[in-house]
Amino acid sequence: MIYLFTGDYSAESDGPKPLGAVIYYNRLAQRVTAALSVATAAGPLYEVDTRLRPSGAQGPLSVSLDGFARYQREDAWTWEHMALTRARPIFGSSGARDAVQAIVDDVLNGARPERDILADAIRMREEMATHKPPAGPLDAKLLPGGLVDLEFAVHVLQLRHKTAFTPRLREAIRLLAAKGLMPETMVEAHALLSRLLVTLRLVAPDAQPPAETTQALIARAVGLESWNAVVASLEATRQEVAACWAAIRAGG
Repeated sequence: MIYLFTGDYSAESDGPKPLGAVIYYNRLAQRVTAALSVATAAGPLYEVDTRLRPSGAQGPLSVSLDGFARYQREDAWTWEHMALTRARPIFGSSGARDAVQAIVDDVLNGARPERDILADAIRMREEMATHKPPAGPLDAKLLPGGLVDLEFAVHVLQLRHKTAFTPRLREAIRLLAAKGLMPETMVEAHALLSRLLVTLRLVAPDAQPPAETTQALIARAVGLESWNAVVASLEATRQEVAACWAAIRAGG
């Protein structure tokens, strides 16, 4: 999450103890984050990640809209623009949400620093593979040819070709496939990997082969007839995704 505020950043609140806008909105952001991540018997209500803010993990939680726009247009790195392809203004006045979306659209369509997007993405993916390996043989996200490779492929194509921008990954894949930039098989690859990821997180979070009764449940959840079909489909899908990502890497 990124907290942004509009208006005059030098203004003050009108309460008994006036606060400057920057302090006011940062305290508000702290309270919203605390409410969203409140502890429950099953852990935090939501895991809130605010590290994408322009000032990084150590800076203020909330920044002005102008500051956000300036950072994205002048200083943000490739990984931040990859994340921006999934951005959605989710709360605020209609005017504020429209202003945020206009900045996002402007940046994604080229108002950003010149970077070697492919080289940056390849380096980031390699570092991720080193520091965050798959949890097990069924990790549909982190295994080679898993969801992360597919996401990297999509975001590289989006940023390099300045097209298919939508926060919904499956729709982005459809748009890229329609333009001949990505195989149409990636639509179904994303569907299978996503269904498998969600199901396994619920019933086999260690990404290890589960008991037979759970295997049958997983097969039903992803729409396949047997556990063997699940394993075979995962392997075939991973090979397709890996080939897609390899083709993009080789085409730089």
